[in-house]
Amino acid sequence: MDQDTDAKTSADTSARPGGTWVAWALVVAATAVFWPVTRWIVAETVARAQIRQGLIILLGAAGLVAWQHRGELRVVGDLCNRTLGLLTGAFALVGAAGVTKWSWLVLPGFALALAGCLQALFGAAGYRFFRPLVAGFAALLVIIVAFPLLDWPLRQLAGVGAAWVLNAAEIAPRLTLTGTPADPQLIPTVAGQNFLVATECNGFGLITSAGLVAILAGGIAGRRWWVVTALVPVALATGFVANVARILVISLSAPYFPGRYDEMHEVVGTLALWAGLGLVGWLAWRPAGAAALSYGSRSTG
Repeated sequence: MDQDTDAKTSADTSARPGGTWVAWALVVAATAVFWPVTRWIVAETVARAQIRQGLIILLGAAGLVAWQHRGELRVVGDLCNRTLGLLTGAFALVGAAGVTKWSWLVLPGFALALAGCLQALFGAAGYRFFRPLVAGFAALLVIIVAFPLLDWPLRQLAGVGAAWVLNAAEIAPRLTLTGTPADPQLIPTVAGQNFLVATECNGFGLITSAGLVAILAGGIAGRRWWVVTALVPVALATGFVANVARILVISLSAPYFPGRYDEMHEVVGTLALWAGLGLVGWLAWRPAGAAALSYGSRSTG
C-alpha cells in the first residue's frame, strides 16, 4: 500500500458521514466547558494594556494564517484518535481541577481543547497551519499568569540595567527605593530629575510580545521547532534591551522637552516597541524566506 493510499484510508476513516456535525458538537461542548475561563482571560487581558498587546499580535497572526491558506482550509469533521485524545485530555484536566481544587489545571486544558477543536474541524492537513497559533495561545496563558509575579522583578532589572549603562557612560544616576514591601517603587534620578519606574515601564509587554512574535512568525514561516525554541530567549532578551534603551532615552531626553514629557514618553515607547518587535520579526521570518529563495535560485540555475 503506497503513501497516497494510506492518506486516503486515513481521511476516509476520520471524516466519517456525519463527522462534521459531531465535530461541531464537540466544539460547542468545549466552548461551554471553558466559557468561565474564557471570561477570565478576557477580563485579565482587558485590564492590562501590556497583555492586550500580546492578544492583538495573536489575533493578527490568526488573520494572517486564515488569509494565507484561505484556499486550503475546509471543515472536514476529523474524528481521528488525535482529535479525541486532545479533547479527552482537555476535559480530564478540567475534571482534575475540580477534584484537586487546583484551578490552574484548566489553563493547559484550554490549550488542549483549542488544539482538539481545530483538529476536529479542519483535520490534520488544516491543523498544521494553526499549530503556531496554539503555541502562541499557550504562551499568552503563561503571560497572563506571570504578569503579577514578574512586575516588580522586571521593574528592578530595568532600573538597575539603565543605571549600569549610565554609570558606564560616566553619567552618575541615583536609584532610590521607596514605597512599601507590598508596593515597592524604584526612582532613578538623572541630572537632578526624578523618574518613576512604574508598572508600565517594566517592559513586560515588550518582552512578552517579542517572545510571541518569535513563536508566531517562526512557526508561520515554517521554521524548525528547535530554531523557534532558540529564537524565544533571543526575543525575550531583545525586548529587555529595547525597554532599557527606552528608559535611557526618556531619562536623558526629558530636559530637552519641558512641558512635553508625556508626548515624548509615548513617542519613545512606541519607537522602542516597533524597533524591538521588528528586529525579532526579521530574525524569525526574513532569514527563512531568504534561505528558501536562495535555495530555489540554486536549484533552477
